[in-house]
Amino acid sequence: PLDYEDVAQRDGFRLRIRVSDGLHDTTSNVIVQLIDENDHAPDIVGPSEVQISEDVERGTIVARFTVTDRDAGDHAR
Repeated sequence: PLDYEDVAQRDGFRLRIRVSDGLHDTTSNVIVQLIDENDHAPDIVGPSEVQISEDVERGTIVARFTVTDRDAGDHAR
């Protein structure tokens, strides 16, 4: 699970994303940074891989994730 309190995760994650259509491929770097103000990390449920057509229209939703937080009050948002 993602947890800001874990010192190893505070600098975020550097991901290298590769996209391919079978003939062509390209890569991009993505940096994911965590922000946390509470003592419980959010629980994220969703796909770990998503296939996206090369002609998908701009603004199309490509994945949905469910996020829950065990904290209460303002920290549960």
